[in-house]
Amino acid sequence: MSTPLLELSGLTIRFGGLTAVDRLDMKIPVSNIRALIGPNGAGKSTVFNAITGIYRPTEGRITFQGQDITGKHPYRISALGIARTFQNIRLYKTLSVLDNVRIGAHGIGRGGLFGAIVRPPGIKAEERRINEASGDALELVGLLRKKDERADSLSYGEQRRLEIARALVSAPQILLLDEPAAGMNPQEKERLMLMIQQIAARGVTIFLVEHDMKFVMDLAQQVTVLDHGRKICTGTPDEVQSNLSVIEAYLGKEEAV
Repeated sequence: MSTPLLELSGLTIRFGGLTAVDRLDMKIPVSNIRALIGPNGAGKSTVFNAITGIYRPTEGRITFQGQDITGKHPYRISALGIARTFQNIRLYKTLSVLDNVRIGAHGIGRGGLFGAIVRPPGIKAEERRINEASGDALELVGLLRKKDERADSLSYGEQRRLEIARALVSAPQILLLDEPAAGMNPQEKERLMLMIQQIAARGVTIFLVEHDMKFVMDLAQQVTVLDHGRKICTGTPDEVQSNLSVIEAYLGKEEAV
């Protein structure tokens, strides 16, 4: 088998006496849409925070393209080709839609302070490339016509899509989406699903955390379920929905009987 794009080996994260993630093993292949689900407090966002360098694992290892990235700083992980969104919208609300996306390209820019002040020809060419990439990302999420508007003028669903555009402009190989459908109405969720499928069709691997089970089951190729930090199941959507351990985790043993 080929090397997984992203692999978690015995990932464990403790906060004092609390074990938030307990010896988690996962392999995510290239061009896969993988979902991580579980009840509230299961450890899903903690896994994302470990992958992207916000939390340093207590034990275990994280590898990306065969390279150990365990405990690396977030900016180094981002530069390798891992991008993410967050549960809570994090935009520069007084800046334009375009500028919010351009900020996402800071990791791939090479100008530095000198280039920003002197602006040699190479820096100007780089700025053009960033503008073009930002426009492409906005077009993909359906916001190009609003590029000059302030971010806080967008609807809630549009702001969610803007965050995804900002993540995409860095040209990631894997995109981590933390509850991307949260707060969206059915029409917005349907549009989001189509957009994620289009992103995946461009060769970007998708790894998402989401509470909307219909959204997950209609979108993901494989689903991993956490409960109290432990993996209890991995499989296709049909396999996961019929797994008794998963049913018990969500409904309780009495209801699952």
